[in-house]
Amino acid sequence: MALDLANYGGREQAYVKHHFLADYLQSLIFKVASGFEEIVYVDGFSGPWKNQGEQFEDTSFGIALRALTLAKQTWATMADPSQRRNVRMTAHLVETNKKAFSKLGALQDMFPDVTVVAHNESFPTIAGHIANQISPKAFSFVLIDPKGWSVDLEALRPLISRNNCEVVFNFMFDFINRFALSDDPVIAAQLDGLIPGRDWRSRIRSIDRETSSHVVGHRISDARKGVLVEEFRAALADVGGYRFVSDIDVLKPTKDRTLYFLVYATRRPKGVEVFRDCHVASLTVQSELRGRRKLEGKANRTGQFELLASTNDMGPDRSSISLVAEEQQAGDLLRTQVPQGGPGVRWDAVWPVVLTRHVIRLKDLKRIANDYRKMDILEFPTWPAGTVRTPKDDFLVRRGSASMVQAALI
Repeated sequence: MALDLANYGGREQAYVKHHFLADYLQSLIFKVASGFEEIVYVDGFSGPWKNQGEQFEDTSFGIALRALTLAKQTWATMADPSQRRNVRMTAHLVETNKKAFSKLGALQDMFPDVTVVAHNESFPTIAGHIANQISPKAFSFVLIDPKGWSVDLEALRPLISRNNCEVVFNFMFDFINRFALSDDPVIAAQLDGLIPGRDWRSRIRSIDRETSSHVVGHRISDARKGVLVEEFRAALADVGGYRFVSDIDVLKPTKDRTLYFLVYATRRPKGVEVFRDCHVASLTVQSELRGRRKLEGKANRTGQFELLASTNDMGPDRSSISLVAEEQQAGDLLRTQVPQGGPGVRWDAVWPVVLTRHVIRLKDLKRIANDYRKMDILEFPTWPAGTVRTPKDDFLVRRGSASMVQAALI
């Protein structure tokens, strides 16, 4: 599902978000359709807003409806008749604005293979009703993409706590950070609803008290960001009952500042693997897009666009730099997640934890694990000699002798 960048003028950050969604939903829906009778997509704040595509191809719900249609048609026409499946596809689209809601009426004719149900209601108000409409045998994917932060997470519990459910939540960090310690009782109540049951304000105040020096201003900003996102991830995990919650840092198109985070929650290790694959791909897109916008900005200021051969002329983007650091940190975490001595633990008990906390693909973590095995930093006692080059899920892993020596030196 190729996206047309021409449809995203002035909203390039949405292009990055939609690139991730297109990749993830296409992979998710096709795979999940092999084991469920029905796939349900729920868009809590559907719009459409500022779309340029005539077929809504530059909207989240348009991307999802195409993924649902493609998966249904693919499974129904498998070359092997024994593999063919007739999977029901349903989409619940929620929108309070009547003008935007009126545009959703054309979708059923545009996507006849999907049952499209539009709701002109507040999402927190109708979430429980939608949950009741979903069969226990269905798998659901919920996208929560509000314009601000006025979302009562507890009100969404009936929907997002379903056992067979995954969630992507657009956490509007740039706005939330500005008003995190607001004295306005309305704003304070809204933020309490968004991050329920967490003492996040005390942590923010502690950071702010440490220093107000301009020299460490960026470190304070990063610390606040880390706290807010960590606390929201924890709240989402608590309310929805999720084992794994990760995020994507979406930057402003021309500034090294976070605009929002896409926070992803799942109960499936396989979901974490696919998420990180799509995440890394979206970072590449973000890096290229930001480089292009910086080039255009410089050209507008200097009139010398023809002298700039490529986006590399602007130097490495923050997204690319962070991937190198994340891989190093993932390797460090990997060493601490396995026991010292004893039979070891299964590899599939380790890698989902590392992928949840760090931006790294499973194939790259497996490469690191194999390198550590050769260096005797890790041991895989059940790895048959000369069989495979990377660990399998049922292989046991523990710390090697080199790891113990390294720890003693530290």
